[in-house]
Amino acid sequence: MANIETKEVAVLLTGPFNEPFDYLIEECVEGIYPGQIVLAPLGGRKVIGIIVGEGSKKIHKERLKIISKIFEINPIPKESIDLIYFLAGWNCAYKGLVLKMVLSPIEAITSPKYAKTYMLSQQINLDFESIKNYKINSKTKRVLEVLEQSKSEVFQEDLIKKTEVSKATLRNLVKKNLLQEKMIPVKTPLQINISKNDTNKTNKIKLNDQQKFAIKRINKSIKNMQPDCFLLDGVPGSGKTDTYFETVQTCLDEGKQVLILLPEIALTPDWEKRFYERFSFNPLIWHSEITKKKKKEIWLYALNGTAKIIVGARSALMIPITNLGLVVVDEEHEPAFKQEENVRYNARDMAVYRAIKSSAPIVLASATPSLETFYNTKIGKYIHLTLPKRATGAEMPSIKLIDLKCDPPLKGNWISPVLINEIKSKLIKNEQSLLFLNRRGYAPLTICNSCGNKVKCINCETWLVEHRSDNLLICHHCGFKKKISNVCDVCNSKDTMKSCGPGVERIEEEINKLFPKAKLITISSDTLKNQNLLIDAIEKIKNGKVDIIIGTQMIAKGHDFPSLKLVGIVDSDVGLSGGDLRASERSFQLLQQVSGRSGRHSKDINDKGTVFLQTYDIKNPIINAISQYNRDDFFEKELQYRKNANMPPFGRLAAIILSSRNESALNNFASELSRLAPLFENVTIFGPAPAPLYFLRGKYRSRFLIKSNKSVNLQQVLLNWTKKINKPSNIKLSIDIDPYSFM
Repeated sequence: MANIETKEVAVLLTGPFNEPFDYLIEECVEGIYPGQIVLAPLGGRKVIGIIVGEGSKKIHKERLKIISKIFEINPIPKESIDLIYFLAGWNCAYKGLVLKMVLSPIEAITSPKYAKTYMLSQQINLDFESIKNYKINSKTKRVLEVLEQSKSEVFQEDLIKKTEVSKATLRNLVKKNLLQEKMIPVKTPLQINISKNDTNKTNKIKLNDQQKFAIKRINKSIKNMQPDCFLLDGVPGSGKTDTYFETVQTCLDEGKQVLILLPEIALTPDWEKRFYERFSFNPLIWHSEITKKKKKEIWLYALNGTAKIIVGARSALMIPITNLGLVVVDEEHEPAFKQEENVRYNARDMAVYRAIKSSAPIVLASATPSLETFYNTKIGKYIHLTLPKRATGAEMPSIKLIDLKCDPPLKGNWISPVLINEIKSKLIKNEQSLLFLNRRGYAPLTICNSCGNKVKCINCETWLVEHRSDNLLICHHCGFKKKISNVCDVCNSKDTMKSCGPGVERIEEEINKLFPKAKLITISSDTLKNQNLLIDAIEKIKNGKVDIIIGTQMIAKGHDFPSLKLVGIVDSDVGLSGGDLRASERSFQLLQQVSGRSGRHSKDINDKGTVFLQTYDIKNPIINAISQYNRDDFFEKELQYRKNANMPPFGRLAAIILSSRNESALNNFASELSRLAPLFENVTIFGPAPAPLYFLRGKYRSRFLIKSNKSVNLQQVLLNWTKKINKPSNIKLSIDIDPYSFM
């Protein structure tokens, strides 16, 4: 026992695991490395884990258990192990939960993809006289000859291609003991034989000087393996995607792998088409809607280094990529990069750490960068690359404000006559218009005119949204549904239920009445429920088969429609204010992104795109900053406000969210946690207070907000505080570092 080696193993547990355990390695096992995936006994069961280092030697070997199995797949790269530890530590999460994200799908480990290979049986030589009793025909002879010439194992597919025999013939030869059949892990990539020549087959687009400068600077970091962080900051339509595509090519030429993060699935179809036009092959796409089988293949190909380009939503960051040479985070400002459930983390920020650990540059691309990223360029932490002009040479659209107090819609309508006339003029010219409203459904609220009852969800303290096309009232938080009724649930009055406010369905109804001959399409997550429907819709718009587009934020960014000349923002005032730290910033970003869809190919200054913003607040600083193209001035004012309030990026924020089905138990626990709150210099604790969405998905919710200086180790403060109290099983406690949602 004295000579048996010990190793530290981080195990995959969904519960409170934070430190690795020591295990023994049997003497007969050699060549054990950090990152190798193992099966290890824990309690009365066996769990998946990874070796993270030498044994701690804190426990006597006599008390240690032996690792049950070492899986015969490539080890997890050190950079991914570093990410597990950093992400867990920064976000106050259990390492076991983070490890679970890295080792998902687990089937890739427990049942990796195998392929059949064949070789001659050891008892056989090609003296056909000695095996004539086997009744070998000419095709069978050809199989034996090919295997004799190869001197090694041959894949089933290759053998069939060379000999034109069937799988049944090969199985029969195995039964006769003429061949040996083996199953080996597949290492053939989906992106086969990607070479410099292959990826340069397509005609490159013409790049302007700003794009060339950005490409040259990023390429330098790729070739020198410098972990520089770049903000690729360009106006909508400036060619940010084409610019970073060129750096992707450089990374491929260097024999490295690339990770590209997109904020949501809705952006991938159009993006993937552009990728194929540039590179002549498809990247590996990773998101929640792909099958387990596909995820398993991508995971294994990433691990063995043959997956050259992986594109995905935030969870793709956790894929163990072996030879990472470049990371791109497109639309880096998007809140979708922040995971709000289970392990709470910001994929953009964690991607910066992953790139640094891989000695790889990272490109954060956006037309409306987050305030944190913008500030990091100001202090020299990130390198600022700007693309101030549209890549097509088109002029930026003119942005005009419609004061709804002066030019209100007709009674019962939501679109101003000014905007209606503009749509008319575009229809006459066979040009497209886009009407944007970031509200799904028909109406956001249904109210009883008799008693004032607002129809709410039974599981959440939120209004049900009317979806008239489906005859349903739906909760957009938990999915609860009920049929539309004209009888009030509270006072039983009939014909008193009224729909309040517009959703995209209501705008569609209005446009249909105004322009009955126009070809309309409504784009939202309700109308386009899968990728194929979205792809079809985008193609129809690009091919000019649509006159008027009505859409939510699904259509606000990442799309390029050549004939789109008019954007009308129906309700610019939504989200301009509120208790959210980032309300102003997000509103500005969304409105500017929508505006950027207009006139992306209009090179004639007299015929450039137009944007109309309907507003009741004509003097609002956000509205004015957009209309005057004064983004940086808006950012500077917002930064000054944040600095005065010691808010991010100058100070730090964290939240503790408590939830329970038992309201009394929640309040008692929140009060006790408050009583134990620490007193630290430069740390301020607000709360407990009922969350703005106090009742959500059947649970009552309470929040603490913690603010501190940047010098404070806020994570340690929170961990020390929450360890002082025994949490009942009916209370859920979540820590959110750098919160994005304050609901």
